[in-house]
Amino acid sequence: MIHIHIGFDLGEVQNRALSKAEVRDQALVMLVAGSLFLPWVVSIVTIWFAAIYVMVDYRRRAAATRSPFMKVLLGMLLFNFFVAAYYRNYMGVIMVLGFLAMVMYGSYVRTIMTRPLLHRMADFACLMSLAGILVAVVQKIAMFPSSHSYRPTSFYFNANYFGMMIEFTVLIAIYRAYTNRKARPFYAIVVLANLVGMYLCGSMSGLMVMVCGVLLFLLLKRRNMVCGLFVLVMLLFLVASKGVPELLPREGDVDTTMAQRLSIWHGALQGIAQQPLFGHGMMAYSMMNHEFGTYPTYHCHDLYLDVLLNFGILGAVVFTVVFASQITRIIRQMRAGASGNASLLVIVMTAMVLLHGVTDVTVIWTQTGMLYLLIFAASGIRANRTYAWHLLAAPQKPLPVRHAAGD
Repeated sequence: MIHIHIGFDLGEVQNRALSKAEVRDQALVMLVAGSLFLPWVVSIVTIWFAAIYVMVDYRRRAAATRSPFMKVLLGMLLFNFFVAAYYRNYMGVIMVLGFLAMVMYGSYVRTIMTRPLLHRMADFACLMSLAGILVAVVQKIAMFPSSHSYRPTSFYFNANYFGMMIEFTVLIAIYRAYTNRKARPFYAIVVLANLVGMYLCGSMSGLMVMVCGVLLFLLLKRRNMVCGLFVLVMLLFLVASKGVPELLPREGDVDTTMAQRLSIWHGALQGIAQQPLFGHGMMAYSMMNHEFGTYPTYHCHDLYLDVLLNFGILGAVVFTVVFASQITRIIRQMRAGASGNASLLVIVMTAMVLLHGVTDVTVIWTQTGMLYLLIFAASGIRANRTYAWHLLAAPQKPLPVRHAAGD
């Protein structure tokens, strides 16, 4: 029998009854996670609802902003709001408010995350991803007669965001295959379906990062035999694609795509030189590309240039310090065995974001960014942890311990 944890198994959570506050918090996490695999407008509304839910309650707001690093990060984002407004970058004003909502809610989820909640959320994400793949298949079939090269976007803003959601989902499914062995057939279906989605959306960066992420996960798990088999399959796939180019979508577009990116990066460097310290606010490239005569698009197609252009050196330093401190902490947890496979999942997904950032900025979007933050919240898991912010509810009496036969 396949066991997929998408409900609320009271017996799985710290051997005690859930308070009403805990039930509401965990239900909202599931709601937000599910919304990320629905039309992006639904995701935006749901995330804002969740962020307001946290901000209007003093104790939840205090929990989310307790870390000094979080205070600095939120302060920097608020400052960027005024930078964008000063340059009349109204799209940037809207985007930074959305980014603030995502960071605020993600920070709160980190304080309440438990391993059972992570597993239910991950399973729900895997299940919901199948709906997005089905939509992509329907879109491709519908558009194929008029445009053979059409790249379906499913529920996402464009095909590249779809590709990043797929690479995240494949990693999550593989992680769950190791932590929920009884449901491996389900996770195999999820991986195969998402590979179809990756082929349809034609995200070259997404495909490359997905392969590297899976390889890194297997290496860190020390699954040497599986890792070797995976590399062999990838090599055979590359060889086969030389004889059958259709196996590797958009391979012929590499030169054109790279020329466009070089133009974008040239314009981004000119923009950074204009305001190196504070930046121009989020989405600055979309406002400035006409000034430099470079390829028109929404962002820099490079996460590192985008951060410098939007937030300046000041913002880049804040992001680097906050990010480095948290990653260092997670690595220490992983070495100490404090959160097991969960830390490994966070480390590998972070590596995927950093690698994908060389060619695209797809993580700075509602669905992709929020999914990453929800998984990053797994770094808040501790061994034998109870509900982190138990002050939200009156103390609960423990449930009687039920020992299975043979325990």
